[in-house]
Order: sequence, then structure tokens, then C-alpha cells
Amino acid sequence: MIKLFVSDLDGTLLNENHEVSQANIDAVKEMRKHGISFLPASGRSYLGLQAAISALHIHPKCICLNGAEFYDNDGNRLISNPISIEKTKEIQVLLKTLDCYTDYYCEDAHYLVYGGNDLEAFFLERFAFLFYGEKLDDPIEFLKENEALGETKTIARDEEILDKTILKIELVFKTDKAKAAALEKLNEIDDIITTSSHELNLEINSIEATKGHMIEQVCETYGYDKEEVVVVGDGINDIPMLEKFPNSYAMGQASDVVKKAAMFEADSNSNDGVAKLIHEIIANNK
Repeated sequence: MIKLFVSDLDGTLLNENHEVSQANIDAVKEMRKHGISFLPASGRSYLGLQAAISALHIHPKCICLNGAEFYDNDGNRLISNPISIEKTKEIQVLLKTLDCYTDYYCEDAHYLVYGGNDLEAFFLERFAFLFYGEKLDDPIEFLKENEALGETKTIARDEEILDKTILKIELVFKTDKAKAAALEKLNEIDDIITTSSHELNLEINSIEATKGHMIEQVCETYGYDKEEVVVVGDGINDIPMLEKFPNSYAMGQASDVVKKAAMFEADSNSNDGVAKLIHEIIANNK
């Protein structure tokens, strides 16, 4: 019997317009009525995650920053898996050789490495690469709705972040070639894991901070067996959870690499794949 439903957000619960469709809203509501808990698991920060699921009108437990944080229903951080200062320094040596935008997601705030005085314009420039190929009518409004501007602070140099507790480092590149070259170098650094949630970004976490590992910690804390959990996602950063749980689903539009990591395939996010999967689970949950 399924007792816990874990869903990625972007590309999974959210459709191609970065919204929770009415079909998904209704399905999550129905699922909870049947006693199945809903646990969003995202690369987003806590505020960004809550903004993304606001249409659900619930405040569920959630996994943020790819498994670096776990929050309870009241917004209390219960588990944290930060990157060590030693590893951060090692990563920063590499960053000096790369041409990319750098973000640090810390326990107290989200920091951009930026020495200018027009943060909104800088966000727009960076945004054009992070959401490469996607069309949005009003990027600034999208950023505000997703709490990207409100929770962001700036630092002029990478070294200024070393007195913070760092949970995730995100790099945004201008070309696929630059991203691939950086990934090759990052893979040589021990005790970190590098994943991706967009075409031109890389996300660096502690080796212990994956969605899969954090879900295992949640299961241990709340007494779920792996067979009682469904996980669904579409991105490279979802592979650790898709590989660890037997009831794993890749979204229909996911890459072949992601689909190979999952046991099953759901419909696409543009076709209410999560809603269809939830209804299937409810029908078969005996």
C-alpha cells in the first residue's frame, strides 16, 4: 500500500507554464483524502518551493535544494546536509577558471556573486540562460512570484561566503560546451555530487544531499518502508531518488538517461502526468 507520494516540481508537478494545473491540484487533494501524504522534493529553496505550490493551499513537509534540507509542516528545518567549508574552497579554486554565474544557497539566504548595483537587470541577464529556450511573458513577475528576488542577497567575491552554512552551489553557463567542461572537472572533486535541473545549469551539493538520501532519512524518521513510497521526477537531480525506490516514475518528456533510472514512466508534465499517476495509485492502493 502506498502511503507517501514524493514529487519533483519543475517539469513534474508544474506544467510547461511553471504552474500547478487544476487537474494536479484536484488529484493531490483527492490523494490526501485517501490518506496518502504528499512530499514535494525540489532543487528550489524553501521560499521558492512554497511559492511554486501555493495553488495547492497546503504547507506540506518538503525537501529543498536537492536534499540539502528537510522542513516540517510549520516551516522548521529538521534536517540539513551542508557542503563543508573545505569542499567549498576546493570548488572555488575551480570557479576562478570558469565563465559562469554563481549562486550560493545558504541557511540564512540565497547569495549571488555580483558586484554591480542593478540586481534586477543582472537577474534578467542570468535568467535568459537559466531558462534557455523557454518563453515567459514577464520574467521579472515570474521571479517575484517565485520569491527569487525577495530572498536574494549579493556578495562581490566568492570568498565572502565562507562564514555561511552552504547548502547548494548553482552555476549557470552560457553554452552547453562550457557546462560540459565544468562538469568534467567537478566530477574529479570527492564528497560532492553535481546534478542539473536545466539545460545550462549545474547544482553542487554535499554527497549526502541528494533527494534519494533525504527521502531515506524521512522514511527512517516517519516509519515508511520503501515499498510504501512513490517517487516521480524528470531531471538529472531526480535520478538519486528514482534509483533508490522501487515505485519510481520518470515523466514522459524526461531524457532517456532519467527514464533508465526509473522503474516506470508517467505521462508528460504538459499532459497532467502527475494527476493521472495519482488516480492510478488511488485505484490500486489496497
